Amino acid sequence: MAAVTRKANNMLISNENYDQLKPMYPLLVQQFVDDYNLMRGVALDIGSGPGWLGMELAKITHMKIVFLDLSQDALDTSRRNFEELNVDNEVEYIKADVHELPLEDDCADFIMSRGSIWFWAQPQKGLKEIERVLKPGGVAIVGGGLGRYLPESMRARLQGSIKQRLKERMETRPNPAEFKAMVETAGLNNYKVLTESEGGGRWVEIRK
Repeated sequence: MAAVTRKANNMLISNENYDQLKPMYPLLVQQFVDDYNLMRGVALDIGSGPGWLGMELAKITHMKIVFLDLSQDALDTSRRNFEELNVDNEVEYIKADVHELPLEDDCADFIMSRGSIWFWAQPQKGLKEIERVLKPGGVAIVGGGLGRYLPESMRARLQGSIKQRLKERMETRPNPAEFKAMVETAGLNNYKVLTESEGGGRWVEIRK
């Protein structure tokens, strides 16, 4: 459920998997708000799935939330979930592929994408598209991890669950060196590769 081109055997991530991670989302979004001083403007949630990141951002900011996903089912789910929040944020839902975002240049103040880059057919192209639609002065954070605000007991439990899922589905993730090499070939103008000290989460922070 992400705005990506997936391998055939990875077309859907179950709601059960999202539900297991739900305690993490508000903490991760609070980290983004604290790190990037977010409050107003346009925020894109790329590969939104059921919409947990965008929904948490709407709870604590005035930002317009744009959910983007390749799956219409995912967008329909995020719409239902968002409508139950009873928040006042402006919202938009866009069915799109990260490799060809149907958006104007310089249109987003903040872009977040957690967990979808692993399934992009051309990660470098997707990252360049994100850079293109980012406003000057804006920031994007793309990758995967649990963030630094998670209590240690919860971190250990969620990491164990993630590792077991990957093992069951015979999936792998790039190690930090491989992730850095992938990002470096994208030709981004202003970026930083971030690695979480606990658990091996890895992200690329893109600024413009």
